[in-house]
Parts: sequence; C-alpha cells; structure tokens
Amino acid sequence: ANSDRIYTTLDLNLQRAANEAVSIGIKQVDEQVKKQKRFRNAPFVEPQAALIALDPHTGQIKALVGGRNYGVSQLNHVTALRQPGSIFKAFVYATAMNTGIEKSGQVMTPASIVVDEPTTFVFDDQEYSPNNFEHEFFGPVTLRKAIAKSLNVATIKVAEQVGYQKVVDLAHASGISEDVKATPAMAIGSYVATPFEMAGAFTMFANQGTRVNPTLVSLIRESNGKVLLDQKPETKQVLDPRVNYLMVSM
Repeated sequence: ANSDRIYTTLDLNLQRAANEAVSIGIKQVDEQVKKQKRFRNAPFVEPQAALIALDPHTGQIKALVGGRNYGVSQLNHVTALRQPGSIFKAFVYATAMNTGIEKSGQVMTPASIVVDEPTTFVFDDQEYSPNNFEHEFFGPVTLRKAIAKSLNVATIKVAEQVGYQKVVDLAHASGISEDVKATPAMAIGSYVATPFEMAGAFTMFANQGTRVNPTLVSLIRESNGKVLLDQKPETKQVLDPRVNYLMVSM
C-alpha cells in the first residue's frame, strides 16, 4: 500500500531510557509520599509524572513520557497545566538582568543585594506572606546567591523591584501561557503552565537567548518521495545574548 511516511524526532534509545527513568523515579517518589502524615489513615493517591527531553538548538523532542501508566491514565501530563514552582524563578532573574541593557530605571546585576527575611507583600489590597524552604532566611544576599539557593522571599522582592508585569511579559515572550498573572505569587511559580511550555521556554538559556519551538515531527514524505513537510527550527530572540550569558553564569 502506498502511504505517506512520517518521521518523528524521537530517539528510541533515549525514549527507552526515559521510560526507565520515570518508572524508577516514580517508585522512589511513591515511597516518600507514603511516609507523609496525610496518608496515615487515608487511601494512598498515586503521584503522577511527565518527562520531556529536547535538543535546545533544534527544538527536536528526543523523548516524551506522558504519565506513569497509559493503561491507568490517558492524560498526557506533558501538556497538562501544573504549577511550575521554582523553575519559574529563572524568568524573574532574567528580567532583573535585562535592566542592564534597558535605558531606564534601576540596574540590577548578579552582585546586587536583596534582603531575604520574613516579609508580607501587599498587592491589590491582599496580603501575601510567603515562606522559604524549611523556614530558613539568609538576610542580605546577592542575586547570584538568591537564585542558587532558590530563595522564595528574595525572589519575590526582585520581581517587585523590576515590576511584576515585566516578569510576566518575559514569560509570555518565552512561550509560557497567558494564565500567568502579574502578582507576587507569580514570581515563585504559583500560576500554571505545561511541562511542554517550560521546556520550550528554557531552550533560550541554552541558546544564547534564542528560543526554539519544540517539534515532534521532522519529516513527512509521500510514497512517491515528494516531501510534504521538512521541519526547520522556528526561532525567536527573547533575551540579549549578554543577558543570557549572565543567566547561564548564575
């Protein structure tokens, strides 16, 4: 039978490794979650997992795992909206580094100091009192240390100083969903995005500030050999290469 041929970007060896990594990793997660107090007298709810691996220079997706078991849940968790948490902080610090090339406002560098201490943020007449991991605070810290230690309060202060809206604008330019709103909680990843969007956005850090669109199909060819689709990387310059250099260094 004459039929079109579709070539995906997946690497079978990497796909096998990804399946194995998820099944080993999720077993360890199960063991940790089962120890939590909330499951002492309650039925255990299995956590879920997703994995996406891509080449940041071409955008080609090399391995994809949509969940722990397709037989149990057919939802592709790679495209499910979830809170990204601390990986969102990269956009806060990238926005801060952008101040070095903007012609207005306060310039921030990796050596700028922010005070990491218990803080209540007031926004839209709402009070927000976030905490750090294990309630540990470090006092005056450089931005380099704040991102290295993933400090929540310090990061929100950085977002407040550069402007919540500027952080959101950068996130949107990087390909993250419109659901992210300009509030203090945004800075530590409290709004939802998909693992697919986050992986796409992070390509810019590996690519001198140029975002590459993730793709799953590389070539479609008709049975007579005619090429219907030859996927070339779709790119977009999001960060100045100098800003990106500082981000990678941090």
